[in-house]
Amino acid sequence: MRDHNIQEISETGKVPGRFFMLLFMLSTLGQLSVDLYLPSLPAMSQALQASHAAVQFTIAVYLFGIGVSQLAYGPWSDAVGRRKPLLTGVGLTVLGSFLCCVAPNIYILIFGRLLQGIGAGACNSVVRSLVRDLVSGHYLSRLGGQMAMAASFTVAVAPAIGGYIQHYGSWRLSFVVIFLYSSSVLALLWFSLPETHRNPDPHAMRLNNLVHNYLQLLMSPVFMGHAICSAIAYAGIIAYVTTAPFLLQTTLDFSPVAFGWLALLNASGIFSSGLLNSRFVIRYGVHKMLLFGILCMLAGASSMLIFSFLGFLNIYVIVLPMVLFCMGAGLTFQNANAGAFESFGHIAGSAGAIYGSLQISSGAVISAFMATLPESSQTPLASTQLGLALLAMAAWWWAVRGNASKSYDR
Repeated sequence: MRDHNIQEISETGKVPGRFFMLLFMLSTLGQLSVDLYLPSLPAMSQALQASHAAVQFTIAVYLFGIGVSQLAYGPWSDAVGRRKPLLTGVGLTVLGSFLCCVAPNIYILIFGRLLQGIGAGACNSVVRSLVRDLVSGHYLSRLGGQMAMAASFTVAVAPAIGGYIQHYGSWRLSFVVIFLYSSSVLALLWFSLPETHRNPDPHAMRLNNLVHNYLQLLMSPVFMGHAICSAIAYAGIIAYVTTAPFLLQTTLDFSPVAFGWLALLNASGIFSSGLLNSRFVIRYGVHKMLLFGILCMLAGASSMLIFSFLGFLNIYVIVLPMVLFCMGAGLTFQNANAGAFESFGHIAGSAGAIYGSLQISSGAVISAFMATLPESSQTPLASTQLGLALLAMAAWWWAVRGNASKSYDR
């Protein structure tokens, strides 16, 4: 892709198919590395002779690696551009995936997952900055919606594929697939990605600049309010991801294949959020669509908890409320991203680092927390998600109040 193509994207908001595919693969690599092996968690516990909590910890440590590493990738991408950090990060993901393929015990597996996470942090942080290099305003939110719809396909099919992999193969084969996918992303990056950051700042990695940029972001109610909304939505999904393999397979006795196909319903919520946002965001604006997303999360978590209090424990009272929660989370991701980044294009790398680190770190904390709770009912999951949704509402109010002197719904 040449410079004039990048200029055309900025003016029209339309992304060529090949470049959209690259964005799609980059944005889904991190989530694929979680979703694909979810149906195998109970089997991994038996094969590696490890506790449920230890196997669930492989999710938390992976997310921890992503969250922490983004704080470095963001400023680095501001200093040298987007290409080098992405190549480095995806390369580390390839190496970590290989270690997971051959891990003889839970300890090597955890280390491999940490390395995978440190590498995937580049995707989470730098891709947001790369997209912000290309488009802004409503185009930014619309492209986010389009990417969410495309990514929801991967989120949907990954657990289903993982279920068949576990049924006909083993948990190691899931990591072989992740290794091949990340290797393909690395090759596509090498041959297809131009530098999109036109004005790199060689001083962005200096300590005083890092401190100044991070303080500017941390003290902004607009940025932090939106970032917290996104982080909470992600944490709610990760709470389900950590609990569901054992809740549905061990407690409700579903097979790995059935568990994988049930993930299609959750992905339908994310997919529908992309359709809704693409259709209505220009008419109603970012902050109203964000509020609607948070209300959907509240409704999903509340209904799951009410059914739990009434004594219902079946697939319908868990998965259907989760579909509604996922739709709300999808709306939250797209509009919180647009609201947070709109005014910080000049430090998009640092903004992406804080934004992504907060989001993924919240997922790591919630994952570790959920691993300590019983999986005998949906009550711990629903209670956690309800508390998170209420916090998201408070963060939305903070962001809107901080932005009272200007409107980002123009």
